[in-house]
Amino acid sequence: MKKLIIVLFFSFYGYAIIRYHFGKELIGITETFFVLNKALAWTAGTLFLLTLVPQYQLDKFKLKRRQLGTTGYCFALVHILLILLILNPELYPKFYNNSELNYDGYTTIFLGLSSLLLFSLPLYASLQKRETLQHLYRFGRFGIYLNILHVTSIGANGWFIPTNWPYFMPPITLIFVAQAALVILINKFVLKKNK
Repeated sequence: MKKLIIVLFFSFYGYAIIRYHFGKELIGITETFFVLNKALAWTAGTLFLLTLVPQYQLDKFKLKRRQLGTTGYCFALVHILLILLILNPELYPKFYNNSELNYDGYTTIFLGLSSLLLFSLPLYASLQKRETLQHLYRFGRFGIYLNILHVTSIGANGWFIPTNWPYFMPPITLIFVAQAALVILINKFVLKKNK
């Protein structure tokens, strides 16, 4: 599990560094946290996505849904705490009108916090380990869907203009949503049928 987290996080962080520090020339302390936060969020989302994979497939890699979800939740919390420190009109101009949060900003924040709330229910069930709380695990799936909407609301308007992509590197939001679609489709049409 530790190796997976290390590989995911540093791969995502490396991508973010190249795309933002070099490609967009974002330099500075706040910008460093901005780029780090991209990797934290991407890692959290990916770990949550992996909880959709059937346990018999995860067993092949010695992974457990509980560990994936709990670790994803920890990454998500750090992501949120960091966002509270760096959310400003310079780094997130799309979310502001005249230094005030706009509709896009509020929508994105609402979707992100709502998905975290939904992820909190399976986390609670996981920590309690009571059979009567098993139904709470289902909320994790809805948390994933809301998280996909959260990520889409952040970056969709820049997805289809490759000439604006630094070094022609697709936006992290686009990669994550494509990754999510792939995991959901493979899980639904391949893995569950082959069980």
